Amino acid sequence: MSGRSYSTDILISAKPESVYNAITKDIDKWWTELSNQALQVGDQLIVRFEKTTSWVMTVSEAFPNRFIVWKVAEANHDLEGITKKDEWKGTTIKWEIIENETGSKVTLTHEGLVPALECYEICEAGWGYFLGSLKNYIETGKGYPYKEAIAE
Repeated sequence: MSGRSYSTDILISAKPESVYNAITKDIDKWWTELSNQALQVGDQLIVRFEKTTSWVMTVSEAFPNRFIVWKVAEANHDLEGITKKDEWKGTTIKWEIIENETGSKVTLTHEGLVPALECYEICEAGWGYFLGSLKNYIETGKGYPYKEAIAE
């Protein structure tokens, strides 16, 4: 894979404990309602979008209120225009939380998510959207996670 892995910082007006709890316990409030909690090393996090897009990750490192690392074990990115459905497999998602004078600086680094990947632009936009959702959820109590469509 060529190029630099996706990484971005956001500032959140909240203590690191609140940020860490949102990332580990409240994933369904800001990323996707089709998810579970992943609190400690060895926990498995499963996130789904619709019926066919999903990722299975294992917590490989965790230091409460400072950082958590997810290793992507399974990936199925089932979107129109994406032919390589498992590009996230083998990537690593790292969350680092540093307290500052106004709350917390959160650095998200998705190692292996590089511009050469077919899904890069979609994933970059997705992370931007869901990081905004995370920030809004922590600061106001209202995130905008993916919600499964209800068949009529």
